[in-house]
Amino acid sequence: MDAFIKTQSDTIIVDCVEYSAYPPPTAIVKVMKRRRAEQIVGTGSMRFGNLECYRQWENPVLGDPNDGEGMFLMKGHPYSVGSSNEVYAWCASLPVIAIERIRVLARHGGYDCLIRIHKPGVLIQRLSSVLLVKYSSLLLHCAEVSYSRGAKIDKTILNSQKFHFNVFQKAPEFAEDKEYRLSLTDARVKSAFRDDVIIQVGDCSDIMDIEYLPTKGGSSKSDPEGHVKLTPDSTQAENEVPS
Repeated sequence: MDAFIKTQSDTIIVDCVEYSAYPPPTAIVKVMKRRRAEQIVGTGSMRFGNLECYRQWENPVLGDPNDGEGMFLMKGHPYSVGSSNEVYAWCASLPVIAIERIRVLARHGGYDCLIRIHKPGVLIQRLSSVLLVKYSSLLLHCAEVSYSRGAKIDKTILNSQKFHFNVFQKAPEFAEDKEYRLSLTDARVKSAFRDDVIIQVGDCSDIMDIEYLPTKGGSSKSDPEGHVKLTPDSTQAENEVPS
């Protein structure tokens, strides 16, 4: 039986993992380079990027100058919230992401495939188990991203925001990403800056697959759960970007 703890900020802690909403989605997808995809499927190598690096990334689609800097407007005045600790993120998407958006992400990142995680909850628990043993200062929080940055709100809504909402808030122009994010917060008061944190959770071939990117001539179909399933056309192998 999972141990549930409801926090004062309305998040839920289950088996040492904090969620803004529980349970996690039944599936998520992530656009990547094939080399990295093979690493995560085969060894569970997960790279969490520092939010500061996302803020400095001069890429209009994949970078975000305000990543992790939450902000609302109340009575015409901005209310901003950031994090004093180092925060790292592993970003994926819900399966409802549009095929055209997948193509856009792939073009801007030089990605040539995607992975589909069929059991995100299992992946999260494997990650949590490794963190507890090897990286006890890193706190795991999982949530869908809210595209409400800059929204006009009242005091009641402001006070009802969940813990670390700033880590899971982005501007409306990123809404097509349909992002589901796993974040790691370094709980140490003083920690050395680093671009990323790489965690090995072990073989994940039982819970995820590598799929082709959708191509202009490719097709798509839905699986029994209504998720978009991508199928390659005959030219896909020729169009793949070298790893």
